[in-house]
Amino acid sequence: MKQPTLQALFVAFVAVLPACKTEQEAPRQNLASAAPNVVELSTADYRFQAPNTITAGWTTFRFANNGDDVHYAHIVRLDSGRTVSELVDAYAVAIRTSGPRPAWVRRFGGPGGAAPGDSSNVTQYLEPGRYVWICPVEDSGGTPHFSKGEFTTFVVRAASPDAAGQTAAPAASAGIRLMDFTFTLEAPLKAGQHTIRVENAGKQPHDLVMLKLAQGKTLEEVRLFLNPERARRPDEASQPQPSLESLGTGVGGIAAIGPGMKVFFAADLTQGEYVLACMATAPDGRSHIEHGMIQQIRVQ
Repeated sequence: MKQPTLQALFVAFVAVLPACKTEQEAPRQNLASAAPNVVELSTADYRFQAPNTITAGWTTFRFANNGDDVHYAHIVRLDSGRTVSELVDAYAVAIRTSGPRPAWVRRFGGPGGAAPGDSSNVTQYLEPGRYVWICPVEDSGGTPHFSKGEFTTFVVRAASPDAAGQTAAPAASAGIRLMDFTFTLEAPLKAGQHTIRVENAGKQPHDLVMLKLAQGKTLEEVRLFLNPERARRPDEASQPQPSLESLGTGVGGIAAIGPGMKVFFAADLTQGEYVLACMATAPDGRSHIEHGMIQQIRVQ
């Protein structure tokens, strides 16, 4: 696999968003009936293939990576008259300066990072509005994928009360809370098929990377690989880097979500050691991993 630079590997894997009546909260719903909408999207050659219009409500996004690099399908809402050009420029500045995104960049999640030939998923609530799919991962030369054209706009239109996705959120079998800067599991995870609810209970945007450790690999090795701070340290950046595949296997995750938001993703877990990590950037310009938001757990 062609390995992206550390700076933006999972700006969210390098990833989901408030799809709600406010930026932080999803509308209260009777969760008893219709299944979520299902939207298929893919990427290849730094171009998203996705519908330009979808219906508001609970939606399962299935993201297929048909390219040769790691890709994200991160959702950002365009509010207050902002344009897609302003968004792309803001992301470029944030990556170039290792700084946080501007406050007006409202991150609404999306599927987590997917390796070449792989896929990822997320189920979340989206209200009517203007949104953008954007991939913030950098290629091996340090160029963000969105600078190569990997972004596209879409519109979420109001739905009728009886439309799919208006009354149904997934029934979760496990839960993970994202804090500033730690993870809390509702209960120990067990092997099997899961629908995992992810809640941002912190004050900053957070994403989630879930990686099953390869035999003999350690949390510290993953931390050094994923942490964007490493790329800014000449003594560390000059050292040979392992491949992601040699460290472990991604099993799921979400792109960055805003405070108070809840989303879901499906994952098939087997027994073993896993790493949870958040690749978001704090207001001080440091990665959340640098703040300690990386943790090892065991799936029984």
